[in-house]
This record gives sequence, structure tokens and C-alpha cells, in this order.
Amino acid sequence: VPAAVAASTATGIAGGIRLSGGFPPDAVRLQVFEATSSSLSAATKLPEEPTSLFWDRTGLAVGDTRWYWLRAVSAEGNVSALTGPVSATAL
Repeated sequence: VPAAVAASTATGIAGGIRLSGGFPPDAVRLQVFEATSSSLSAATKLPEEPTSLFWDRTGLAVGDTRWYWLRAVSAEGNVSALTGPVSATAL
């Protein structure tokens, strides 16, 4: 099982939100879950699976606020614990 993402943060950028943090060395990609509230049960997994951090979630309107949870995935398909939520508002 890969280590969890360390010190994840979200920052508003023009037209989106930038996710950053410590990408686990034993992970090959991340799963990103997004919600319009701080409820994990309302979150959906985004189709993109970043292979590094920083990662930009684009296509948001000015003032859109989103909450994110991240999970690392190993080459074997094992997943870490979720980290988050972190939130930001698009600029």
C-alpha cells in the first residue's frame, strides 16, 4: 500500500484550482475526488489521474469553490488512505 499524499493544499488560480503536496515515492498516480461541499459522500472521482503534484483542475468559473480528497495508487493498484479535504475558490 503506498503512503498517503503529504501536506496536500488547494489554491485558487485563474479558471481553476491548483492541488499540491508531497507525491508519495511509491505511487504512480493519484485519484482525485471533488465535491461542491465538504462532504466526502457527495464527492465524485475525477477521470484525470495526476502523476505529479502540482496539478491544475481547470474549467471552473470565477467564484467556484471545490473540496478535494486525494488517494495515492501504486503500480500494483493498491490505494492509500484518503487525505483531505482541502478546498479553494477559482479566481
